[in-house]
Amino acid sequence: MATTYTEPYRASEIISSEAPGTLSRETVTIAKGAGAITAGMVLGKRTQANAAAVVTGSIATTTLTVTAVTSGALSVGQTISGSGVTAGTKITALGTGTGGTGTYTVDTSQTASSTTITATAAYATAFASSTGNGTMGAITVSAGAKLGNYQLVIVEPGTNVGTFTVTDPDGIFVGRGVVAAAFSAGGLAFTLADGSTDFVAGDGFTITIPANDGLYVPYDDDNLDGSDVAAAIALEAVDATSAAATCAVLFRNAEYKVDILQWAATNDANDKTAGIADLATKNLIGR
Repeated sequence: MATTYTEPYRASEIISSEAPGTLSRETVTIAKGAGAITAGMVLGKRTQANAAAVVTGSIATTTLTVTAVTSGALSVGQTISGSGVTAGTKITALGTGTGGTGTYTVDTSQTASSTTITATAAYATAFASSTGNGTMGAITVSAGAKLGNYQLVIVEPGTNVGTFTVTDPDGIFVGRGVVAAAFSAGGLAFTLADGSTDFVAGDGFTITIPANDGLYVPYDDDNLDGSDVAAAIALEAVDATSAAATCAVLFRNAEYKVDILQWAATNDANDKTAGIADLATKNLIGR
């Protein structure tokens, strides 16, 4: 019985034109667990921790072992919490897990029996000089958020209330909020709860959105870790299923053939349109 052979796209076949020398190309690292990358596949870069996840896991010294995932995906930079988990514990490296079940390295040595663990992309640290003891609720990170430290400062204190301002990591004003009321601006959403001791002017919190590992994975506009922005086009086929792999990519200042772009199966027509627009911001122009 005859077998049909379909020849894959050859390395660099997608290029229509590029800048002289190596200006248009870079070598990047594809994250372990990203699977088989084909020549022409659109890639995104994991720049920030995933928005949130709920899993079942335990911790022995600095190894988190996850046995089940209820929602979301784990990633480097997330802060985890749960019964018996040391406050402020963060994921610092992937082990056998690449977002789901498996092992992860955390920054604080401890012992925690199997429990429900919640992972979040951002965390808040009260100013050491703060008088008020109100607490920050869960912080939701969405599109428009920047990596680094936001500053929340109480500017108009009051009894069981208060007004605060939020500035982003570049010192740009994000918005104004009220204690005990939901705040949403600049890619952050949270509620700052009032405490038994009122805030005074100058009290506040540093809200940190940590970086992820900076590795590349197939682009998907629905992701929440930075890979929702198309950042490069693979120029060769590599397999990053069980280990990270290096890959030559078209990175900037080039023309490519739109009709042979390769996309992750999760991308729909709207995702592809957004991805092509992302590539254009890097002067990668489809023809």
